Amino acid sequence: MSRAVSLYKGWRMKRNFLHLVHTMEPRLLQDVGYPPEVVEQRLKTPFWKF
Repeated sequence: MSRAVSLYKGWRMKRNFLHLVHTMEPRLLQDVGYPPEVVEQRLKTPFWKF
């Protein structure tokens, strides 16, 4: 059960990050500490390793 909860948490974090990236302007992402390199790296990360 713990493994399922962990996978769901990773999936939810990845989903929330994708929503953040797609709804915010790149300038605002930079302001909150997500430069383009970090965004690209996090988008390539599978959700179970998020």
